[in-house]
Amino acid sequence: MDTSGSPFSNAGRHLRRILYSPASWLWVVVVMAIQIRVAARGGPEDLGWCFENFGLSRDGLRAGKIWQIGSYGLLHGAWWHAALNGLIVLVIGSRVEHMAGRPALMRTMAAGVLAGGLCHVWFGAGLLVGLSGGCLALLLLLTTLSPQSRMFPLPVSGKSLGFGILAAALILALMNPDLDLPGFSAAGRALVDQGMGSWFQIGHACHFGGGLAGWLYGRWMLRPRVTLDSLRRDRARREAE
Repeated sequence: MDTSGSPFSNAGRHLRRILYSPASWLWVVVVMAIQIRVAARGGPEDLGWCFENFGLSRDGLRAGKIWQIGSYGLLHGAWWHAALNGLIVLVIGSRVEHMAGRPALMRTMAAGVLAGGLCHVWFGAGLLVGLSGGCLALLLLLTTLSPQSRMFPLPVSGKSLGFGILAAALILALMNPDLDLPGFSAAGRALVDQGMGSWFQIGHACHFGGGLAGWLYGRWMLRPRVTLDSLRRDRARREAE
């Protein structure tokens, strides 16, 4: 996001903010520690039982594995996936942590993981792992709290970026050929025929659910607050009438 000052002073300020964001670092440390443990034990290929039990799937929830709705966010199948989500938490989460506070960051991450998981299961997709739901919740919370800010490096406002991400995630989720939705799935099959089938291996439904949770939380934070002054003004107006 654009800020005033020289590039070096801005970079220093951003770095200090990231370094002094303990709640954001907590998420990253936990995710990376689990990823190190998974990799040391052979990765998803040798730990299929772990991903089946702690990754998220509709069949798992039906079998009573309710913990999957939260545990899936801490597992990642590849190093690049864990590193990307960790970077998003540090860059965007640190901004949210300093802007809205540590409790807001923790609530946003938890709500994003929960909503992203529920949306993924509702769409009926397969096994899901990753913290992307929480990351999208952070991003949409930030764009909601700063709707007029320019979102570097894209020349768009926060509001436009937020709604664009939500719309794209929902459309791609609906285009999944496995859903057989009239019109949408046909467009999805056309993309598969063009060699873009990997697009539907991404948790678009999870992204939409997590982003929606972040947007709703942001709208709740911006709601009009009842203050003593506003109550006095309302009373004076009623008495005048």
